[in-house]
Amino acid sequence: MKLLLSGWRSADVVQQTLMASELWPSLKWQGQEIRFKEPVQLSLELTGEQGSLLVRGEIAAELELACSRCAEDFVLPMRLTMNEVIPLASDEDQDGCWNSAYLDRERDELDLSELSIQVLLENLPLQPLCSQECRGLCPICGKNLNSGDCDCQVETIDPRLAILRQVLNQNQQAKK
Repeated sequence: MKLLLSGWRSADVVQQTLMASELWPSLKWQGQEIRFKEPVQLSLELTGEQGSLLVRGEIAAELELACSRCAEDFVLPMRLTMNEVIPLASDEDQDGCWNSAYLDRERDELDLSELSIQVLLENLPLQPLCSQECRGLCPICGKNLNSGDCDCQVETIDPRLAILRQVLNQNQQAKK
């Protein structure tokens, strides 16, 4: 959804409400593939005044991601509030908006879809989890521990105490 900016510069105060349902293609972000299960719902209110455009509204999306613990795909519903100020002239741009993918200098357009994607990506969890109780994978056999325990013997030792384990093992070998 693209917005021509020239009309927003000419008026003192302009307001517009936009509602859209867009099907976004999957994308890669920090090594993670993000798939959109359903069309993304955008409900935006645009207000242009004093050389800038205020974009406020809501983004609702259902993302399909891989859990960072068990690697199983899961659906993450997201409902985000957007509150962005876009300068209408590149010489008034202190935050670098005019160097971003959502503003096109040549066409003098704001890509609201691309802006919404950027807001969504900024709010993605760094380590997406299918649930807070996710047990992850067995470090030995790789079995998903959410589906049940495995037969592997996993001995966990606090890394800070590992040197004591080595000393104990050396003492036991010396006694033999």
